[in-house]
Amino acid sequence: MKQQGYGRAVADLTEAAALQAEVAHNRLALEWAQIVVTRLLTMWKRLEGHEALAYEDKVTAQVQILDEATSSLWHLHKALVRTNRRLKAHHRQLKHSARTSVL
Repeated sequence: MKQQGYGRAVADLTEAAALQAEVAHNRLALEWAQIVVTRLLTMWKRLEGHEALAYEDKVTAQVQILDEATSSLWHLHKALVRTNRRLKAHHRQLKHSARTSVL
C-alpha cells in the first residue's frame, strides 16, 4: 500500500516539474512575443511616416504586418491557453489534496 502512495507522489512531482517547465517556456515565449510586437509597432510607425507611399501600397503593407502579427502570436495564444488549462487543473488538484490531507 505504501509503495502505491510513494509511486503516486513521485508521479505527482514529475507532473508538477513538467508543468513548471512548460510555464518557464511560456515566459520565454512571452518575451519573444514582446520582441515581435515591438518590431511590428516599429514597422507600423515607419509605414505611417511614409506620406509619399501610394495608398494601395500602404494598405498592402498594413495587411502584411497584421498577417505576420496574427500568425506569430497565434502560436503563443494556443500555448498560453493550454498551459492555463493545465495550471488550473493542477491548482484544483492541489486544493483537493490539501483538503483531503486535513481531513
